[in-house]
Amino acid sequence: MKTRTFIKILLIITGGLCVLSTVMQWTVLEFYIKPTTVPLFFMLYWFNTKKIDLSFVMVLLLCFLGDIFLLTDIHNSFVYVLICYSVCYLILFYFLYKNYKPIDYGTTDIIYLSVFFVAWTLVAYEIYDAIEGAMGDIKLYGVVYLLILYFLFIGAVFQYINIRSAKSLWFLIAILNFVISDSCFALDKFYISSIEFEIINSIYQLLAVFFLVQFQMASPVPLKLNKL
Repeated sequence: MKTRTFIKILLIITGGLCVLSTVMQWTVLEFYIKPTTVPLFFMLYWFNTKKIDLSFVMVLLLCFLGDIFLLTDIHNSFVYVLICYSVCYLILFYFLYKNYKPIDYGTTDIIYLSVFFVAWTLVAYEIYDAIEGAMGDIKLYGVVYLLILYFLFIGAVFQYINIRSAKSLWFLIAILNFVISDSCFALDKFYISSIEFEIINSIYQLLAVFFLVQFQMASPVPLKLNKL
């Protein structure tokens, strides 16, 4: 069996167990199995790339540390989670800059982007409005975190519409999965506790890191057509 295939099988098993531990509320299983997922994603990346990008390795490391802090019960652990993922998302802005291409929007592109911008702003505000009253002492961290993710998602959408490459598509999908995961986590923690939110968070968090790995391995060649 090839190493890549073996890693993928391990990811399917560990990912499935992560989701199962959330569904069944098996916290002990989650404590031991969840920290293995990001290292496996790193191995998948390592065995599928010719050159390791240290910035991307730092992104994976911060995702790993975020998981560890979330699973532990140390003082201010959730603040550390927010800091880890905030720095992670800030590093992802570097990849937006790295893959930047001169802006080439058509009229249809501008219309789509305007609709997206208004809709995403309303969604982000509604989420903030729902959770801000319960954030307490960590409100400042929460607001900064939300703003970083808000602008990162805008950047990912704007870049994909501009380039429409496989690389920009995977990046957009990864950030969208982070948005869904983090939104469900925030609503579950600060608005209304729900097993459905926990399950969605568990699934989409894994998918987000998986799509980030796909982004790193994808082709940067633009596929943009003159017209949609």
